[in-house]
Amino acid sequence: MRVGFIGLGEAGAIYAAAVVASGHEVRGFDPAPTPSPSGVERLGSVEEVVAASELTIVLTGASLSRSIAETAAGAVAPGSVYADFTTASPEDMVAAEQGIVAAGGRFADVAILGPVPLKGAATETIVSGGAADVVGELLASLGSAVEHVEGPAGTATSRKLLRSVLMKSLATVVVEALEAGRAAGCEDWVHAQIAAQLSGDADAKIERYESGSRKHAVRRAHEMQSVAEYLERLGVRPEMSTASRRVLQRLADDERR
Repeated sequence: MRVGFIGLGEAGAIYAAAVVASGHEVRGFDPAPTPSPSGVERLGSVEEVVAASELTIVLTGASLSRSIAETAAGAVAPGSVYADFTTASPEDMVAAEQGIVAAGGRFADVAILGPVPLKGAATETIVSGGAADVVGELLASLGSAVEHVEGPAGTATSRKLLRSVLMKSLATVVVEALEAGRAAGCEDWVHAQIAAQLSGDADAKIERYESGSRKHAVRRAHEMQSVAEYLERLGVRPEMSTASRRVLQRLADDERR
């Protein structure tokens, strides 16, 4: 299959190299002076790549999603597939799909569920949209565990954003906790506490986190106020701790209604 890549940065280069290794004909474009992976023919524009490809994969910054789709729509061949792998908003995905489909192409919304440098093209993905089957088949051939979700473009991206409520917030909570432990001179102890919480019966912990937060919201909100004050004395900015206090206070207020 003739596969094109818009964006040859870190993730784009990894995917392009994997697609080359799996035997496909690969072309790419990136306005930045990034090196081209071996076997990738570098072209001079988005339009050239789209016109030459049966499947175009976009791996750029999310802010470029709509503008690139608008440019691509002028060059897409009837029946060819355009797959947006960016973390654009669901609304951006819908807009991109509308332009590509109106031009005669097919569209897939692809959400990557982890840092690509760790697992490469085998990183887990979610796909939705009219061409999800085509893109899902390619990704599976590269080793990815692909989750197909029913629904139009924007569905896969919305799932990733919902997941990020946990993943990105959890990561920043860990960062704040380790900073606090370091400032208090007991980083190893805090690290062990984090590790213990991230292991064990996940379902039981999820239920306890939700029910316990609601049941004990008043007490925990006061505790997190104390946490925030302590972190400030340590010289650590209590951003996540303060956010936790606000959420707990809201839960407490909801219970009073």
